Amino acid sequence: MAYGLPSRHLETLEDKAANADMVKGQRQYGKHEVDHDCPHCAKNMIRFRYRGYNLEIESCPTDAGFWLDKNEEREIRDVMKKRASNLARASSAEQSWHNARRGVKISLLQRIKQLFGIN
Repeated sequence: MAYGLPSRHLETLEDKAANADMVKGQRQYGKHEVDHDCPHCAKNMIRFRYRGYNLEIESCPTDAGFWLDKNEEREIRDVMKKRASNLARASSAEQSWHNARRGVKISLLQRIKQLFGIN
């Protein structure tokens, strides 16, 4: 059973799962019309891959909001947490690269902590 989620509420859900410095980027990939009537406007809904991940959700074609199935809210949170973790790891790797280029020496333990985003 799907339930409605206004557009601004999806933004709030993402903000709770992501950190403040994270650029969210494009939300909808592979948009296409589906043969399901929108509960809001009765037009065919739009289905898309959420942020390019293997998570398809439907939206109102008049931008009234999104229609989420049973576990999709949790999956959206998981996607945002995964993206935040990946960005932290990439930032740590970039910092290690810059340190190596400048000749800054760090311990093996510190390198491992940086790799996993542990401070």
